[in-house]
Amino acid sequence: MADHKEGTVLGGVRDIDPNANDLQVESLARFAVDEHNKKENVTLEYKRLIGAKTQVVSGTMHHLTVEVADGETNKVYEAKVLEKAWENLKQLEGFTHLRDV
Repeated sequence: MADHKEGTVLGGVRDIDPNANDLQVESLARFAVDEHNKKENVTLEYKRLIGAKTQVVSGTMHHLTVEVADGETNKVYEAKVLEKAWENLKQLEGFTHLRDV
């Protein structure tokens, strides 16, 4: 039986500690909110990163759970950001409302 270490499976989703003060993940979360605002002509305000996961695909897919302010209401969204460093590509693949808080 092969010995696989946790988090090394190609295509598998790996959790990232949102409290790890990872500036790259924080930057991706802010990017996702900014891109959503541009595409939808809205003004959501980034509040904080709640959770993060990565998945190795043809590049890296980041699954980010973010809290934003929509006027007086705080909302939680799941953002999907695809990164392909060798192509200098970063794009928002999805931004889904999960709930109000």
